[in-house]
Amino acid sequence: MAREIDLDEKIIKRKKIPILIKDNTWQSLYNEKQTKNMRGLAKKLEELIHDEKEYMKQLKEAQKKKKVLMNKVLKLSDDANSNDNSVALIQLENTRNKILEVNDRIDELQFKLETLPKEIYDTNFELLKETVYESYEDIIEEKERVSYLDIEIQKLRKVLGKMWEEKFTKEKRINDLYLYLHGTLGHEEIDKLDREFFNT
Repeated sequence: MAREIDLDEKIIKRKKIPILIKDNTWQSLYNEKQTKNMRGLAKKLEELIHDEKEYMKQLKEAQKKKKVLMNKVLKLSDDANSNDNSVALIQLENTRNKILEVNDRIDELQFKLETLPKEIYDTNFELLKETVYESYEDIIEEKERVSYLDIEIQKLRKVLGKMWEEKFTKEKRINDLYLYLHGTLGHEEIDKLDREFFNT
């Protein structure tokens, strides 16, 4: 059962919310991050959509079968009436019984096809409510993490600022010392001392 969230169905209907499991954006956001409830609703929705397609296919087949049987009735009626054919009369009765069976099946399939869209809509709406709830849970969690990261980044900026300052101070001191030594001892003596102190 989806979480109780107050969503205005009139607005939802106006927005023409797609079947979520067929929506690319929903899939990219939630395919890897579904709750147990979402997985259950998505599976139910998948099954309902599959059933709807299957019933449509079966309805077309039943209507074709009925058409074939109706044509057979016309031929058998003509044969029975024109030729006084008793076998044709028996076949005619059998064919009429088959038509009644097919009519029952057509009625059953049409009823299922009339009720399925509401069931699909309701399941999709439940999945939407669960999605909204989970989205807000994620948003709250992610915002908390972002706030924490902002604080840590500010701390690191301060530390980095001090480190950059220290680096520039040290580099200036190194340059000043080299300038002094170069001016005092000369280039050749500094090269010799560099090799001695730095092992180059």
